[in-house]
Amino acid sequence: METITFTQSNYTDNYNAFQLSLPLDLGIKINPDDEVVSFLKALEGVNLKKYLKKDERRGRKGYDNVLLLKAVLFARMIGQCHLRDLQSLCRYDIRFMYIMNEETPSFMTFERLMNDYLIDDIEHIFFDVVGNICHLMDVDKTVQFIDGTKIEANANKYPFVYKARILNARMRLFSKITHAIIEVNMESGFDFPYHHFYCAQEIGYIVQYLMELMVSEYIEPVYGRGRRKNDIQRWYDLFLEYYMKLDEYEYWLSVIGKDRNSCSKTDHDATMCATKMDYYCNTGLSRPCYNAQIAVSDGIIVNADLFQRPADAKTFIPFTERYRKFTGGYPIYPMADARYGSEDNYMYCLTHGMDLYMKYGMYAKKNESGFIKKKFNPYNWEKNNNGYKVCPGGLVFDCHIGDIYDESGEYLKIKQKMTSQESCEGCPYKEECCKRKNHRKVLIRDTVLDEFYAVVDKNLFIEFGKELRKQRSIQVEGAFGVIKQDMKFTRLTRGGVKNAKMEFLIVYLGYNLIKYHRYRLKIEKKRQKELLNFKVMYIKNEI
Repeated sequence: METITFTQSNYTDNYNAFQLSLPLDLGIKINPDDEVVSFLKALEGVNLKKYLKKDERRGRKGYDNVLLLKAVLFARMIGQCHLRDLQSLCRYDIRFMYIMNEETPSFMTFERLMNDYLIDDIEHIFFDVVGNICHLMDVDKTVQFIDGTKIEANANKYPFVYKARILNARMRLFSKITHAIIEVNMESGFDFPYHHFYCAQEIGYIVQYLMELMVSEYIEPVYGRGRRKNDIQRWYDLFLEYYMKLDEYEYWLSVIGKDRNSCSKTDHDATMCATKMDYYCNTGLSRPCYNAQIAVSDGIIVNADLFQRPADAKTFIPFTERYRKFTGGYPIYPMADARYGSEDNYMYCLTHGMDLYMKYGMYAKKNESGFIKKKFNPYNWEKNNNGYKVCPGGLVFDCHIGDIYDESGEYLKIKQKMTSQESCEGCPYKEECCKRKNHRKVLIRDTVLDEFYAVVDKNLFIEFGKELRKQRSIQVEGAFGVIKQDMKFTRLTRGGVKNAKMEFLIVYLGYNLIKYHRYRLKIEKKRQKELLNFKVMYIKNEI
């Protein structure tokens, strides 16, 4: 048998074993400018244990939930979103090994963490982490730039339900049911009540009665080609079809609710929204989406939430109230685009100490040359000394003929109907001005909203307002651009509004963390430059 000694060449040349070497602490090998250093510093002052307490149990201890959450957040920070990739990173990436203390959890461990803990406490975690980042970066949260975007839900694009279609189909079904009840009463001598509207339960009673009648008279149901149905079975099958269809309509109406007009069949919480131009089809498409709202201050997303309603105007009040709930205060200068400029939002800002800087629908259009040329539009009419509109024909609309009360929003809105005391007969502009040729023109005046518009115009005209307008397009639109283009987050991977909100907030936490990382590198570079200048000055003084 051949023996090998240390002096033989084949041993020294072909020896491939790895020698254990120091340092054993993985943190020493990490570059000080790496993202994980900034990540750990951003979470130093946040107590995550109060949200991730595990119930005591016998058997295996399990993984530390705080470490698991840190791994999830850091993965989003560097652009990793899949749990199977996260499982691999914990085994082979030195940064994740350092965070997890070299433990190697599976992807199902992270899935259980999200389903059991994060889905309920992610909002508290979001505001705690954001508050700590704002403290480290000295963020001014009194100025908030607000905007929204549609994020596609994890649902099929085509199976959807619209409330208007259901309501119209249900009204047609009511008419069919009425005719069927009248006919069966006349033919069989029943006394079923009929009216204009029905519920599924009421039709179910008719179906049940016909079924019991078939059983009592020993009528055997028959189906198939060439087999004649009994008259009672024929009415039973018809009303059973009406019952099932009416029950389906009631189910979808309950799913959609009062505040929405549509939903997706594969994700009931998602709403069908008109998205922007599609690259392949060159047309706007309706897709199941959630309305994502964010508020940005100094580049940091300080508030974020998902809504099921497509319109932005009705999201402002619950969005701001959510911020007050978690932070205890309101922003002083909320800046948003024209989609938020409603009377309810202005009144809400006024009653809660917020200045009016949100544009309204006609803010930009009223100064366009094409719109100014429309002299018969009441918006372009001049006002007299008493504040009443004067038409191009010289008629003063100062006669109040009634009010319009609108209680659909958060606050009561009263609009005045104004007309002229003089008739439009004989006016040379009547054919062009009056849509109703036989009546005088009536204007709808909202004095409260006009006063709000005047305040907004004044605030946005000063230098501070101009700077807010410029920064809004830079900061909040820039945040959406980074998240959608750089971070590739354009579609949710979880269904249901609670799961979607959890994923949404984790993504935005990753955005804030990478913002803090760049801020830290900028500060460190500035300090090193100052230190170098100080050393140069010191050496010159010594010489």
